[in-house]
Amino acid sequence: MVGLADCNNFFVSCERTLNPALENQAVVVLSNNDGCVVARSNEAKRAGIKMGQPAFQIKDRIQSGEIIALSGNHLLYREISLKVHDIFRRYAPMTLDYSVDEAFLIMDGIPDSQLRSIGEAIAANCWDELHIPVTIGFAPSKTLAKIVAESCKKRGKRVGVLLKAEAARPVIQKMSISDLWGIGRRLSKRLYTSGVYTIADFADKDLGWIRTNLGINGERSWRELHGEHCIELSHVQTQLQDSVSESRTFPEDVDDYDYIRARIAIYAADCSKKLRAMGGECQLLGVMLQTNRFHLERGNAHPQGSVRFIEPTSDTVMICNAAISILERIFIQDLPFKRAGVWLSEIVPAKSVIPSLFDSQESIREKASRSLLMKAIDNINLGPGIPILKLASQITQGHPGHNDGYSSTFQAPKR
Repeated sequence: MVGLADCNNFFVSCERTLNPALENQAVVVLSNNDGCVVARSNEAKRAGIKMGQPAFQIKDRIQSGEIIALSGNHLLYREISLKVHDIFRRYAPMTLDYSVDEAFLIMDGIPDSQLRSIGEAIAANCWDELHIPVTIGFAPSKTLAKIVAESCKKRGKRVGVLLKAEAARPVIQKMSISDLWGIGRRLSKRLYTSGVYTIADFADKDLGWIRTNLGINGERSWRELHGEHCIELSHVQTQLQDSVSESRTFPEDVDDYDYIRARIAIYAADCSKKLRAMGGECQLLGVMLQTNRFHLERGNAHPQGSVRFIEPTSDTVMICNAAISILERIFIQDLPFKRAGVWLSEIVPAKSVIPSLFDSQESIREKASRSLLMKAIDNINLGPGIPILKLASQITQGHPGHNDGYSSTFQAPKR
């Protein structure tokens, strides 16, 4: 048996640990640039707020106080996530941290009769120690465990146990095929044309049809619905994130290009370091700026741009140079900005990047040398705090009200 422990409305629940007044309120957490909704309380869901809904669509409801909107505090979420996963590990022989708010509990050797009491103990400890509500579903496979946990959430139950795959029939008959793990909305639209509307319709399809139309991943999902373990730990466990980002709000509105350039270089370097730490390389880089939404009289803008690398990279110098070139394109003179950020996406394992057939031996050696250089810099800058080695582009004269240790008496020439 395997369990899925899922923290309910995790970002909102974390915010409520800091501010109990948010309990029973319609609360949403917004994305890094406050552009869209990424988490909702149950009250916000009942108020009709959709996941991913643009913030401007609910601006009036936020200003009226009907909806409470918060900017994401990802350091807080990460800290609480680590504590929650520690509680999971107290009770399960083995855990797989699937995301910040989810973990698979591998219950090998645990009698089925004890699963419910173990799940109740986990949920009780998460609430008593951290004030984080958790729902847990146990089933013969990971996909079924996800289905059980989702069903329990909708019914207001903390723990559910499914001993036989066939017993899931009443639940999967009511669940849309788009809710099946590994299918999603895009693929579900194609399945609609074949008469597959629910997860039960999918499970009833012939395995040969599944193989022909959906390949190995579809077959894994189909077999898991029938109680077979097909998604191995190595298949779902990965250190690679879909994207890496770094953004900050300035203490005051800033129109100084040199200051913002230094901030972008710092964020790009930090993202590059995170990328190498997870053993990845990115192919897409983006930079964004944002004006103060509360000072609209100064102008309102949210310029952003991106660039695609010819080959995936994690090289700090290359990423910083590209980020600064994007900033030069999107920067608006004499317009004060309140926030800036950098993101990296289309991340692939570094070991999977194969040199081009057209690369010269000198070029290949240079890339290997740069890789060793980045590793050496990471080793020197190991640990928290201000990096010992940094690029010249990360240094500029400190801005009033902002001191993060990167300031210097060096004054960069004006643009």
